[in-house]
Amino acid sequence: MRGKYQKGLILIVTLSPLLIPFILFFSAGIGFAFIQAFGLIGTTRVRGGLFGEFTRLFTDPWFAKSFFYSLYVAFFSSVFSVIIGTFIAYNIWKLPHRLKVFSQSYTVPLILPHISIAFIILILAGRTGFFSSLLYNLGIIRDQIEFPSLLFGGNGIGIIIAYIYKETPFVVLMLLALFKKINLRMVDTARMLGAGKTAIFFRIILPFLLPAINSTFVILFLYGFGAFDIPFILSESNPEMLSISVFNLYFRRDISNRPYAMAMLIVMFLFACFFILLYTRIHSLVNKKEKT
Repeated sequence: MRGKYQKGLILIVTLSPLLIPFILFFSAGIGFAFIQAFGLIGTTRVRGGLFGEFTRLFTDPWFAKSFFYSLYVAFFSSVFSVIIGTFIAYNIWKLPHRLKVFSQSYTVPLILPHISIAFIILILAGRTGFFSSLLYNLGIIRDQIEFPSLLFGGNGIGIIIAYIYKETPFVVLMLLALFKKINLRMVDTARMLGAGKTAIFFRIILPFLLPAINSTFVILFLYGFGAFDIPFILSESNPEMLSISVFNLYFRRDISNRPYAMAMLIVMFLFACFFILLYTRIHSLVNKKEKT
């Protein structure tokens, strides 16, 4: 036990040049947001007392609509990214060694910035974009207005598509490292005993990958919930992603709205912390039940 503490202390000391600036800047940002939300500094004062902006926030139906819209976009983009990424990683793992070099093309979206992905989706999937023009020239649609409203239609499909395109390679990258550690003897034994490909995947491979899948899902979900870059290009104005709402309230509206924007930012931060704790707790309970 003592050796573990010593190793942990050595690790913390080793990482301290990176951890200390991160902790300081992160804590300062969160602290400044709390101070502004409560109206303790600055030229603006909160309306309705110390917790007035939070009261105003939770009684605003517009905030609830934007909150659940952000949850919807983050959830579906993360779920589809994890499912598609797991499928791709599994099939890359099964490829012959000589063909795996060609599978590296999946890393291209990882290199591109999120803002570039947003513009790619805008060019391809808009009603005046590449796909609509292609269908029009092929005579499949008579007018570009007949093309499905994937962008700016109030359904968030464009944002979800952009996130899936960007995040799926990240899932593949995370899982491929684990595939190298799978015990091939277990797979061969299961195959010899008559297990099919589906049974092998769900009984052996998926349980082995599940911890990494859970961690990846949490990362992608929280990023999609609070990210700004892709929604800035592809988000609708009604409903609106919370990150865009915070930006507009803080930088583009009256200065008196800044405490309200900071209150919204704090709620997003607290929700992220609550989600991590809840997801971790549920995952641990499920694991205990499976072991018993």
